[in-house]
Amino acid sequence: MKRPETDLHLHLDGSLSIDVVRLLAAQIGYDFEGQDIKDSVSVGENCESLVDYLKCFDLPGQLLQTEEALTLACEDLTRNLAAQGLIYSEIRFAPQLHMRKGLSKERILEAVIKGMNRGMEGTALKAGLLLCSMVNGSDKENEETFELASSYLGKGVVGVDIAGPEGLVPMAHFEPLFKRAGQKNIPFTIHAGECGDCENIIKAVSYGAKRIGHGCAAIQSKSCMDLLKKEKITLEMCVISNLQTKAVPSIDQHPLKAFYDWGIPVTYNTDNMTVSDTILEKEAELIQKHMGFTEADLRQMNRYALEAAFIGQEEKEKIIAFFDNNTYNV
Repeated sequence: MKRPETDLHLHLDGSLSIDVVRLLAAQIGYDFEGQDIKDSVSVGENCESLVDYLKCFDLPGQLLQTEEALTLACEDLTRNLAAQGLIYSEIRFAPQLHMRKGLSKERILEAVIKGMNRGMEGTALKAGLLLCSMVNGSDKENEETFELASSYLGKGVVGVDIAGPEGLVPMAHFEPLFKRAGQKNIPFTIHAGECGDCENIIKAVSYGAKRIGHGCAAIQSKSCMDLLKKEKITLEMCVISNLQTKAVPSIDQHPLKAFYDWGIPVTYNTDNMTVSDTILEKEAELIQKHMGFTEADLRQMNRYALEAAFIGQEEKEKIIAFFDNNTYNV
């Protein structure tokens, strides 16, 4: 790896290694019916939409229903990130999706924290968790998830998010949820403008979001782009995922470089390493090749990511100092 990197937008259930999928599937007696394991958890070339993309989460959802499975999955992922050379990552997941076998949200979260801490042992990686409410979840569940995040803030959890099929429920419906998060000083990012329109991004910023997940639709509006620049809202962009979900029709039309040149703090991320069959270095190579980013540009985007990290200020300053003092092959 040429540079120490940061992944702010990474879903646990979309990033299970094939070895973990194989092991957990065997434990529950899952029958792949002749299908290749990778094909069952990775999106193919025929993906037509975000809804189609989200089907790849069906099997991980079945596998991650015990404390042991959740701990193993997060430990494996965190070790994988460290092995890739990452220095910081925020791993997001929705505890309410892992309750099918009777686990409480607290036990689920503690199992994931245990795995994350084990995975970081002996490495240079620092990581934190983002707890996701769901667009297609109940208001009660979403409120409980944010309450849980508040209880564990600084104890493994660094913030919250809302994920799921954008547009299924109007963004305005979630304003009270995020206003309460702001009142409780819970840092939050919001999936917005991935496959929806720029109005979702504008609303998310008005609710107090300091970061936006994806945000592709901002390219539709100069005023939206100006807002993001003025308010220094960091965009967590995931190029390969955006191409697969058809959020962007082609690599040539992806707005990442336009946003960067506009002065918006943009970052590149993986979204789902297994579903999208990607790693951070693959994303970096792609945007260098097709968008003309230089090594210095990639360094700047990684610094944007660290500046926007939700981790505590003291820890953040240490990571940024390490980043700034590192030698680059520019």
